[in-house]
Amino acid sequence: MAPPRTLIVFGAGPGIGDHIAAQFALATPISHIILLARNTSRLSTSDAPFVTSHNASVKVSTLAIDLSDLSSIPGVLKQLDSMTTGEDVEVILFNAARIRAASPLDFSVEEIEEDLKTTTLALFLVSQHYIPRLQALASKSSAKPALLVTNSHLPWDPVPQLLSLSLVKAAQKNLVESLNRAFSESGVHVGLLHVEGVVAPENKVLNPKTIAERAVKFWEDGVGGGLGIRIKE
Repeated sequence: MAPPRTLIVFGAGPGIGDHIAAQFALATPISHIILLARNTSRLSTSDAPFVTSHNASVKVSTLAIDLSDLSSIPGVLKQLDSMTTGEDVEVILFNAARIRAASPLDFSVEEIEEDLKTTTLALFLVSQHYIPRLQALASKSSAKPALLVTNSHLPWDPVPQLLSLSLVKAAQKNLVESLNRAFSESGVHVGLLHVEGVVAPENKVLNPKTIAERAVKFWEDGVGGGLGIRIKE
């Protein structure tokens, strides 16, 4: 009997995170989904039920994480290893970001530092932990091991009022590009989902459901899908 295939979502929540998880539950062979976020109450009362509503046969687990607290991340990764014993962790989705608008010079260094930890340094720790496991999984013909990261247009089109987010998304993009160049030849799909604009249910393209469908298609394309896709109106 084949091991369960697992998706881990760092940064679950209403909108992109939950919808991508739900689309994996609905349309792929993934049978275990683990949702991580800071808000533990929402994880259990909203995020997990939303994913389960799309496919009740998929196991959905939750775990708390504060991605800005770098010292706590190794402990969470150890918990994840225990939760996925005997499973193939096949997809890592990193969907963590904080959006705050302000005049460019009103951002504090401490705020930028926290955003950098959340979006980029935490991603680096997650990558260190999971990329070797994804590489080992790549030898299985049916597997599509992937590390997918939600990003935006801000790395090449920064918004002054989103100075902190623009800075850290540029750093995150650089990190993912470096990992893609280093590990794509070993069969690990390291890729970027560039969501270029405000996400809202009424949008034709930039709505959570369509973004989720594009994300799953990008995963299905595997390493051949390239570094990233741009999702925009």
